[in-house]
Amino acid sequence: MTGSPHLYRLSFLILSILLLGPGALLSQTEEEQILMVDTIDTFLDLFDETDPMHITLTLDLKRYQREKYKGEYMPVHFLYHFNDSLHLEKEMRLKARGKFRRAHCTLAPFWLNIRKVDEENEHLRNASKIKVVTHCKGTKAYEEYVLKEYLCYKIYNIISPVSFRVRLVRITYVDTGRKNKETEGWAFMIEPEEMLAQRNNAMVVKRDDLTTKLLRPEEINILALFQYMIGNPDYSVPRRHNLKILGLPGFGATSYIPVPYDFDYSGLVDAYYAVPSEKLGIISVRERYFLGPCREDRAYIAAIEKINLYREEILQLVTDFEYLDQKYKKGVIAYLEQYFELSTHYKALIYSLQRTCL
Repeated sequence: MTGSPHLYRLSFLILSILLLGPGALLSQTEEEQILMVDTIDTFLDLFDETDPMHITLTLDLKRYQREKYKGEYMPVHFLYHFNDSLHLEKEMRLKARGKFRRAHCTLAPFWLNIRKVDEENEHLRNASKIKVVTHCKGTKAYEEYVLKEYLCYKIYNIISPVSFRVRLVRITYVDTGRKNKETEGWAFMIEPEEMLAQRNNAMVVKRDDLTTKLLRPEEINILALFQYMIGNPDYSVPRRHNLKILGLPGFGATSYIPVPYDFDYSGLVDAYYAVPSEKLGIISVRERYFLGPCREDRAYIAAIEKINLYREEILQLVTDFEYLDQKYKKGVIAYLEQYFELSTHYKALIYSLQRTCL
């Protein structure tokens, strides 16, 4: 494992704060001693793990659905099933997030608040909450949407190290508002932006007055081409829509890097509710539409060649992803291969990019 031990400790201590904290309980067999722990001293990186987490959330889902527009936190009992004999518990808070998904989803995505769980842990004082993407509604299609959006993040992880990492989660929901009725669904956690910044020795930039000229051109080119590859028209670099800006030291005037998130409107996910803006003149998000800046041919070629370096790794990622239904997996691979086939014809691809560039 490479990288700073401090960063790996920070990464895993976020898991510690979620799952342990003062008074956490290690559940074992009746014959074994019950052990109380406060921290786990390990360098394991939560977002470096590939196996899904298995957790149980106990809360009043009826109340959650009723109050999701209020923007207020509500209590939730968090139980992490580490294995058959080890369970870690914590009382926490969560609140619904996302303008569209709160209106559309039966089970809206949420923020998991960790601000006051362990204030004595100096490594975690900058991270106050973790974003969790849920399966939204209780149908198989929505389960697949979550898994495909998760893959979008993983693909960008391959292309750029300055990207949000994610962890797949299988959640059991125990609804105290409906006599402890249980349901299950896929979800994924997104790396907190504070952790992303520290991992890249950077800072999160909150200013809205940064011009696009201050962003590193090659990073914008890669980001825009990635969005074109997955067919995502729901982002904007100039308007800071669905992306964060990181400030990196030592790069002079162009020291800012855009980092994308939220890919559920992409053609790769192909959610039935994803409808492109009428201004784009396309009828489906499956139609790729380039929203990146206008560049000279050589700049586009450099971005195309860089992403093409990862072609086999990207396709293998999808092929090996065991949790996606085979039918949907074939569709994702076919959609990506369509792009990669086009990318072997520079003139045709560059013409498509320049036709709609900004």
